[in-house]
Amino acid sequence: MAKLTGPLFSLDARGSLAKALVYAYWRGVNYVRRRVIPNNPQSADQTAVRNLITDASQAWANDTSPIDTAYKAAYDTAAEGQAYSGFNLYISDSVAKNGGKDYDGSLDIPTEPGDRTA
Repeated sequence: MAKLTGPLFSLDARGSLAKALVYAYWRGVNYVRRRVIPNNPQSADQTAVRNLITDASQAWANDTSPIDTAYKAAYDTAAEGQAYSGFNLYISDSVAKNGGKDYDGSLDIPTEPGDRTA
């Protein structure tokens, strides 16, 4: 992926060009990449991971889950200075702790940042 300065002779460019290139902006960096049409396989493994990410996301957003403000603050602190957010770190820990493609539908919430063992 190429970083750009002055893409397309402008200060900023976003969107696709001739169904070949995509210009975008992410975290303060302009970049360009080849345009791809994603494949969407419906394999059992991918469905399990998608269900795991959905359940973990809902637990993060749900006020009745054991995830409270202090828990979210701990993840935000652990992610400081990284290229990802506290939520991203939480999702990563949740996927690792619950076995990824072996997820059985019962979410085991990480106890703290870095808790990746079942």
